[in-house]
Amino acid sequence: MIHADKKIKEEDRLKALYSYNILGTDPEEEFDDLTTLAAEIANAPISLINLIDRDTQLTKSATGIELKNRECSRESTVCQYTIKDTDILEIKNLSIDSRFDHIDSIKGDKGLRYYIGVPLLSEGKYPIGTLCILDYQERELSETQVRQLKIIAKQVMTHLELKRQNKKLVELNEYKMRLMKMLSHDMRSPLNGIIGLSSMLKEMDKNGNSEHLELLNIIEQSSNQLNQMIDEVMSYTIIESDGLQLEPKETDLQKVAEDMQKLYKAAAKIKEIDLQFYTENLEKPVTLDSEKFEQIMGNLLSNSIKYTKKGGSVTLSLIREKTPKTDHLELVVSDVGVGMEAELVQRLLSGKRAEVPGKGTSGEKSTGIGLSIVTHFVDLFGGTLDIKSEPGKGSRFEVNIPV
Repeated sequence: MIHADKKIKEEDRLKALYSYNILGTDPEEEFDDLTTLAAEIANAPISLINLIDRDTQLTKSATGIELKNRECSRESTVCQYTIKDTDILEIKNLSIDSRFDHIDSIKGDKGLRYYIGVPLLSEGKYPIGTLCILDYQERELSETQVRQLKIIAKQVMTHLELKRQNKKLVELNEYKMRLMKMLSHDMRSPLNGIIGLSSMLKEMDKNGNSEHLELLNIIEQSSNQLNQMIDEVMSYTIIESDGLQLEPKETDLQKVAEDMQKLYKAAAKIKEIDLQFYTENLEKPVTLDSEKFEQIMGNLLSNSIKYTKKGGSVTLSLIREKTPKTDHLELVVSDVGVGMEAELVQRLLSGKRAEVPGKGTSGEKSTGIGLSIVTHFVDLFGGTLDIKSEPGKGSRFEVNIPV
């Protein structure tokens, strides 16, 4: 085994190398482009990016030479000497250097002659490998060529640093997703218990004290609002991480509509809002991601109820329009609420992040991201969203989704 000299501690160098998690990976275009460029700058036939492990050399990229095996013994390489320092190593004639008498590719009249290696320096200035140039004839590169090769070596390290940082971000994002799912599950369990209990108490006390029923309605509405906020935060987290996918299954849309009406009945009743539902042609089940479709409906309903004043009205219409040429769902939610400015509507329709004001007409709290989630989900379904809104007069949301 070849030992680096005292200037560079081998264990620290290896630790730097392993931090990039690049050993054993396949060739990649961005590195191949850099070795091609290096060969052209040097006007040489061969250019390599080599990574030096404890006992082996691994070639990440090779231009001008076909390698049957990208891994070889470190002792049989020239690059082992380049990583002993942080500066370039240039050898004009390899055949007269006794250090390389045992290397077959240098032996004979047709063997390699010229070598220049530029150390690939990690963030801590440890040489983890080399960018090297090889030629079959004696030569010497100009100062300009050497400077340009050093720039390319820095680019190699920039790519490695970006890959390392990206891996860290992916791992961090995965951890965040696991944490969010765990928190979502742990928060939903007691909430669902509260919602179920309040519904049961309402049924038991249906003809009882009106004040008790009103309090149970508030408990049920507050629990549903908190549940929806958890859904919104969870969904937006997944959207931000580009991890959202459709999970289609057979769905009874008539039942979905009825469940939605029951779910938002209490919230509408507290604000004395006239909540109307209209459905048509929903007798046959359809195949779609019911959970995300329900969230579209729920977010639109919640938004309309939230921003409609006491005594107003909110209407939901869900129709399946099936013809020999098309089959799609038309969901329309309209209200007589506070409406939205044209700029906000445009941001929502363009898919840009847009947060609706956080409090409703009765001070209801909100994450402000419900409508942004709707636009992302509609896009995921391959559907369309149209919004017509006027400040002070209300809004109309129309969603069309292919079945």
